[in-house]
Amino acid sequence: MPPTAILVLDIQNTTISILGGPQKMTPYLTHLSTTLAQARLNLTTRVIHIRTGFRAGYPDLHPRNPSFARVVPKATYAEHDPESQFHPLVEPQTGDLAITKRRVSAFTGTDLELLLRSLGTEQLVIVGLTTSGAVLSTVRQAADLDFGVTVLRDLCMDREEDVHEVLMEKVFSRQARVVDSEVWLEGL
Repeated sequence: MPPTAILVLDIQNTTISILGGPQKMTPYLTHLSTTLAQARLNLTTRVIHIRTGFRAGYPDLHPRNPSFARVVPKATYAEHDPESQFHPLVEPQTGDLAITKRRVSAFTGTDLELLLRSLGTEQLVIVGLTTSGAVLSTVRQAADLDFGVTVLRDLCMDREEDVHEVLMEKVFSRQARVVDSEVWLEGL
Protein backbone atom coordinates (compact mmCIF):
# COMPACT_ATOMS: atom_id res chain seq x y z
CA MET A 1 0.00 0.00 0.00
CA PRO A 2 1.41 3.44 -0.89
CA PRO A 3 2.03 5.94 1.94
CA THR A 4 -1.41 6.84 3.25
CA ALA A 5 -2.80 9.44 5.64
CA ILE A 6 -6.17 9.24 7.34
CA LEU A 7 -7.59 12.73 7.73
CA VAL A 8 -9.90 12.80 10.75
CA LEU A 9 -12.02 15.93 10.35
CA ASP A 10 -13.70 17.97 13.09
CA ILE A 11 -14.20 15.20 15.66
CA GLN A 12 -14.44 17.78 18.41
CA ASN A 13 -16.84 18.38 21.25
CA THR A 14 -18.69 21.30 19.62
CA THR A 15 -19.40 19.36 16.42
CA ILE A 16 -20.50 16.29 18.40
CA SER A 17 -22.97 18.49 20.31
CA ILE A 18 -24.35 19.97 17.08
CA LEU A 19 -24.97 16.48 15.70
CA GLY A 20 -26.95 15.26 18.69
CA GLY A 21 -24.58 15.06 21.63
CA PRO A 22 -22.21 12.47 23.06
CA GLN A 23 -24.86 9.82 23.81
CA LYS A 24 -26.22 9.79 20.28
CA MET A 25 -22.72 9.92 18.78
CA THR A 26 -21.05 7.27 20.99
CA PRO A 27 -21.56 4.35 18.55
CA TYR A 28 -20.05 6.42 15.73
CA LEU A 29 -17.12 7.59 17.90
CA THR A 30 -16.42 4.06 19.14
CA HIS A 31 -16.44 2.68 15.59
CA LEU A 32 -14.12 5.47 14.42
CA SER A 33 -11.75 4.90 17.35
CA THR A 34 -11.58 1.16 16.62
CA THR A 35 -10.95 1.76 12.92
CA LEU A 36 -8.14 4.22 13.66
CA ALA A 37 -6.54 1.76 16.10
CA GLN A 38 -6.53 -0.94 13.42
CA ALA A 39 -5.17 1.46 10.80
CA ARG A 40 -2.30 2.52 13.08
CA LEU A 41 -1.00 -1.06 12.94
CA ASN A 42 -0.15 -0.51 9.27
CA LEU A 43 3.30 1.08 9.09
CA THR A 44 2.50 3.06 5.94
CA THR A 45 -0.59 4.73 7.42
CA ARG A 46 -0.43 8.04 9.31
CA VAL A 47 -3.37 9.51 11.25
CA ILE A 48 -3.84 13.28 11.07
CA HIS A 49 -6.50 14.91 13.25
CA ILE A 50 -7.83 18.24 12.03
CA ARG A 51 -10.08 20.51 14.04
CA THR A 52 -11.68 23.91 13.56
CA GLY A 53 -10.47 26.63 15.93
CA PHE A 54 -10.44 30.41 15.87
CA ARG A 55 -8.32 32.96 17.73
CA ALA A 56 -9.83 34.91 20.63
CA GLY A 57 -12.11 37.61 19.28
CA TYR A 58 -12.36 35.83 15.90
CA PRO A 59 -10.02 38.12 13.89
CA ASP A 60 -9.58 35.27 11.38
CA LEU A 61 -13.27 35.33 10.36
CA HIS A 62 -14.27 37.79 7.70
CA PRO A 63 -17.76 39.21 8.30
CA ARG A 64 -18.74 38.47 4.68
CA ASN A 65 -18.06 34.74 5.03
CA PRO A 66 -21.52 33.14 5.28
CA SER A 67 -20.10 29.78 6.33
CA PHE A 68 -19.14 31.19 9.68
CA ALA A 69 -21.90 33.76 10.27
CA ARG A 70 -23.28 31.72 13.21
CA VAL A 71 -19.91 31.13 14.86
CA VAL A 72 -19.20 34.58 16.29
CA PRO A 73 -22.61 35.29 17.91
CA LYS A 74 -22.59 31.85 19.56
CA ALA A 75 -18.87 32.09 20.46
CA THR A 76 -18.28 28.55 19.21
CA TYR A 77 -15.05 26.97 18.00
CA ALA A 78 -12.82 29.34 19.99
CA GLU A 79 -9.35 27.82 19.74
CA HIS A 80 -8.74 27.33 23.48
CA ASP A 81 -12.31 26.54 24.53
CA PRO A 82 -12.59 22.98 25.91
CA GLU A 83 -15.64 22.45 23.69
CA SER A 84 -13.44 22.98 20.61
CA GLN A 85 -10.95 20.28 21.57
CA PHE A 86 -10.83 16.81 20.04
CA HIS A 87 -13.39 14.43 21.51
CA PRO A 88 -11.69 12.18 24.11
CA LEU A 89 -12.73 8.94 22.38
CA VAL A 90 -10.91 9.99 19.21
CA GLU A 91 -8.14 12.31 20.36
CA PRO A 92 -4.66 12.12 18.80
CA GLN A 93 -2.45 9.25 19.96
CA THR A 94 1.34 9.02 20.05
CA GLY A 95 2.58 9.28 16.47
CA ASP A 96 -0.54 11.04 15.19
CA LEU A 97 -0.38 14.61 13.93
CA ALA A 98 -2.83 17.40 14.77
CA ILE A 99 -3.73 20.54 12.83
CA THR A 100 -6.04 23.45 13.60
CA LYS A 101 -7.87 24.89 10.61
CA ARG A 102 -9.68 28.18 10.29
CA ARG A 103 -11.77 27.39 7.23
CA VAL A 104 -13.99 24.50 6.14
CA SER A 105 -11.36 22.67 4.07
CA ALA A 106 -8.52 20.99 5.94
CA PHE A 107 -6.11 22.43 3.37
CA THR A 108 -7.05 26.12 3.28
CA GLY A 109 -4.68 28.17 5.42
CA THR A 110 -2.98 25.15 7.05
CA ASP A 111 0.29 23.32 6.54
CA LEU A 112 -1.52 20.06 5.70
CA GLU A 113 -0.28 19.86 2.11
CA LEU A 114 3.30 20.55 3.24
CA LEU A 115 3.07 17.75 5.83
CA LEU A 116 1.58 15.30 3.35
CA ARG A 117 4.20 16.03 0.69
CA SER A 118 7.02 15.87 3.28
CA LEU A 119 5.75 12.47 4.45
CA GLY A 120 5.59 11.22 0.86
CA THR A 121 1.84 10.65 1.17
CA GLU A 122 0.10 9.51 -2.00
CA GLN A 123 -3.28 8.36 -0.71
CA LEU A 124 -5.74 10.11 1.60
CA VAL A 125 -8.51 8.41 3.52
CA ILE A 126 -11.09 10.92 4.69
CA VAL A 127 -13.44 10.51 7.65
CA GLY A 128 -15.27 12.96 9.85
CA LEU A 129 -17.90 15.57 10.39
CA THR A 130 -19.76 16.87 8.54
CA THR A 131 -20.20 15.29 5.14
CA SER A 132 -21.56 18.51 3.61
CA GLY A 133 -18.92 20.66 5.33
CA ALA A 134 -15.33 19.68 6.06
CA VAL A 135 -15.54 16.34 4.26
CA LEU A 136 -16.89 17.83 1.02
CA SER A 137 -14.43 20.73 0.97
CA THR A 138 -11.45 18.53 1.80
CA VAL A 139 -12.32 15.78 -0.70
CA ARG A 140 -12.65 18.28 -3.54
CA GLN A 141 -9.42 20.07 -2.69
CA ALA A 142 -7.48 16.82 -2.17
CA ALA A 143 -8.56 15.59 -5.60
CA ASP A 144 -7.53 18.93 -7.15
CA LEU A 145 -4.11 18.49 -5.52
CA ASP A 146 -3.76 15.08 -7.23
CA PHE A 147 -3.93 12.88 -4.14
CA GLY A 148 -5.64 9.54 -4.41
CA VAL A 149 -8.75 9.88 -2.23
CA THR A 150 -10.86 7.31 -0.40
CA VAL A 151 -13.90 8.34 1.65
CA LEU A 152 -15.11 5.96 4.35
CA ARG A 153 -18.87 6.21 3.99
CA ASP A 154 -19.75 4.87 7.45
CA LEU A 155 -17.26 7.16 9.20
CA CYS A 156 -18.67 10.38 7.78
CA MET A 157 -21.87 11.90 9.07
CA ASP A 158 -24.11 14.86 8.36
CA ARG A 159 -27.11 16.48 10.01
CA GLU A 160 -29.19 15.46 7.01
CA GLU A 161 -28.95 11.82 5.93
CA ASP A 162 -30.25 12.54 2.43
CA VAL A 163 -27.50 15.13 1.86
CA HIS A 164 -24.92 12.60 3.10
CA GLU A 165 -26.23 9.99 0.62
CA VAL A 166 -26.29 12.37 -2.36
CA LEU A 167 -22.71 13.44 -1.66
CA MET A 168 -21.51 9.86 -1.31
CA GLU A 169 -23.33 8.53 -4.37
CA LYS A 170 -23.31 11.46 -6.79
CA VAL A 171 -20.44 13.77 -5.85
CA PHE A 172 -17.59 12.01 -4.04
CA SER A 173 -17.73 8.98 -6.31
CA ARG A 174 -16.56 11.20 -9.19
CA GLN A 175 -13.32 12.12 -7.45
CA ALA A 176 -12.80 9.44 -4.83
CA ARG A 177 -13.29 5.81 -3.98
CA VAL A 178 -16.23 5.56 -1.57
CA VAL A 179 -16.30 2.44 0.64
CA ASP A 180 -17.23 1.36 4.14
CA SER A 181 -14.45 1.17 6.72
CA GLU A 182 -14.61 -2.63 6.89
CA VAL A 183 -13.86 -2.92 3.17
CA TRP A 184 -10.99 -0.45 3.46
CA LEU A 185 -9.46 -2.23 6.47
CA GLU A 186 -9.55 -5.55 4.61
CA GLY A 187 -7.26 -3.99 2.00
CA LEU A 188 -4.57 -2.99 4.50
